[in-house]
Amino acid sequence: MTYKTILAVLSCPADVEPVLAAALNLPAGRDIHLVGCHGEPSQFVTMAAPIDMPDAATLTALYEEADRRMAAVGDAFTKACEREGISFEWRALRTPGGDSAASALASARTADLVIARQPDADKDNAPATDFQSLLFESGRPVLMLDSDGGMTAPAKRVLIAWDGSREAARAVQDSLPFLKAAEDVQIVVVDPDKLDDIDTALPGAQLAATLDRHGIRVSIDTIGSGIRSTAQVIEAHVKATNSDLLVMGAYGHPRLRDWLFGGVTRSVMNKVQAPTLLSR
Repeated sequence: MTYKTILAVLSCPADVEPVLAAALNLPAGRDIHLVGCHGEPSQFVTMAAPIDMPDAATLTALYEEADRRMAAVGDAFTKACEREGISFEWRALRTPGGDSAASALASARTADLVIARQPDADKDNAPATDFQSLLFESGRPVLMLDSDGGMTAPAKRVLIAWDGSREAARAVQDSLPFLKAAEDVQIVVVDPDKLDDIDTALPGAQLAATLDRHGIRVSIDTIGSGIRSTAQVIEAHVKATNSDLLVMGAYGHPRLRDWLFGGVTRSVMNKVQAPTLLSR
């Protein structure tokens, strides 16, 4: 198992280089096919007071702006891929919503891995991107890069945030190419006594044994959070271990939205300066 078909979700031109660098540093190296996609609205609806008629000039300006954004991202992606000499294709997506992530769901479902970057709202002038839909509805693992960092070298140190859940198990399985290529893999379990899905006196031991059968040697850290949040513990452990990649699961309904984008994962994505592979 390895990642061969990679979907790059690109919200703006600033996404291109970090996402491409991450793709080139996957375990397969340059033996990949990179699909770049960017979405824009297929239609705009604006009303002009007082007679509530469509404002033709405004509509024209919006369509022209969308065309310029699409062309800018497509040109940057094409030039970067040609420079690197890799197999690639460009998909310009136009849907009623226009969101790059939501528009890319069909493409994501036929990829091995999705890579996306959280744009910097203050610098990138990028439209909002619905990463929730991408993660929850694509059925594929998503490698998230933060706005300031990326994967500029192969991941040698991988940290697995393990809570025994189905989602965490899915994330570990989806990350096997990374785990096999890594030099150091660590499992961290935060507050195991509070986790319903941890039922062993040695938290993480069964997962470690399973990975060992794949030739992956791991170490296990069990940490009490104390007065810190789980996100703070994970953030600190990523820094302490100098991890290149964090692997974690995203809870399913009914805990899905609150946990993922209102709790631990949102906090982790906002603070942890390491690429994060998320699965559910």
